[in-house]
Amino acid sequence: MGKMLLVARYTFLEMVRHKVLYAFVFFAFFILGLGIAITQMTIGEPVDIIADIGLGTIEIFSTVIAIFMGISIIQKELSLRTLHPLLARPISRPQYVLGKFLGMLLLAAVGILFMAAVLWVMLFFYGAPERLFAFLPAFYTIFLQTALVVAAAVLCSAFVEPAVGALFAISFYLIGATSYNLVYLINKHTDETTKKVINTLRYILPDFSHFNIKDNLVYGRGLENISLSFATLYACAGIAIILAVAVLSFNKKEIN
Repeated sequence: MGKMLLVARYTFLEMVRHKVLYAFVFFAFFILGLGIAITQMTIGEPVDIIADIGLGTIEIFSTVIAIFMGISIIQKELSLRTLHPLLARPISRPQYVLGKFLGMLLLAAVGILFMAAVLWVMLFFYGAPERLFAFLPAFYTIFLQTALVVAAAVLCSAFVEPAVGALFAISFYLIGATSYNLVYLINKHTDETTKKVINTLRYILPDFSHFNIKDNLVYGRGLENISLSFATLYACAGIAIILAVAVLSFNKKEIN
């Protein structure tokens, strides 16, 4: 466990040295400008608009950073041969892969916390800073979803080049974000075989609808019909499966 945490710390510090956190600073200015502009042009409650835009942007920024930093996290060290000294130590390949995942996860957590703080400043400016506490479940589910995307990005980085990995990781996110629409396809088809195929796909493909609670919280519907426990179990199960495949893939990889 200690060796895995060592790799995680090394990964996090490496991301910080590459000025990844500047992306979160950019988020601060982006949400500040966008929020002020839209509240001036849109009819509606400014606090709701700010919260809706802020939570949506946090999800997008977290996903983008998870994908584009995660897809090269292993391949970069392979190409620069900086991986060899690490594996020369008594660090196993599974510990290395899991440590990389934990390091990226720490970066995602820090980023989400920073962006949450920016959103709180915006809410404070509009006179409703206490609303942030109502959004805590949304930050949690955004973190769970980001963790799944990080796991997928680490898997891609374990066995394909960054360009191909980006394609796979983006596809993973898009499928997860839209697979809930398969429910409507089931209702439109009367053929039992087609329904069974679509229903099977629902359970195989990632489904991020379990994490989508932003609208409920922003517009006062609370956690009705939403289970944070199920979202947690779903994310943990998905991460475990993806990382198991990543470890198996990296174990079989020849490192020259």
